[in-house]
Amino acid sequence: MDSKPAPSGSPAPKPPRPRVIVSGVNRRDIIIGVLVALAVIGFIAFAVLNSGGYKERNKVSGIVRAHNSPGPRETLMVVSKKGVSEKTADTGYSLKVWVESEKREYEVMVSKEDWDKAKDGDTMSFLRPKSEQH
Repeated sequence: MDSKPAPSGSPAPKPPRPRVIVSGVNRRDIIIGVLVALAVIGFIAFAVLNSGGYKERNKVSGIVRAHNSPGPRETLMVVSKKGVSEKTADTGYSLKVWVESEKREYEVMVSKEDWDKAKDGDTMSFLRPKSEQH
């Protein structure tokens, strides 16, 4: 007679997988991590500091020479849950500003309040038109 055990319905259990040991963090890894973090922070700081510089390069100052008469008032149609209503907007206010450094006159769109405050001969600062910005 055979002394073999009778086969059972379940397969034999597999031995557990060997554990993988990962070495700890050493000094070299810490130094590399700190250098990468400093580089990233440096790039972010550089971008933030240089983002506002274009406005200073494109700011122009000149002397107000004339007030342009405002155009006709615009009627705006406002649609809401309550229905359609009309509003009148004050638009078309502009000043002629002479910039001596460029030997040129600009037409600068302004709000009604700025148009009322400005007097001929006043100094005014404004941004160049988008088509001329550096």
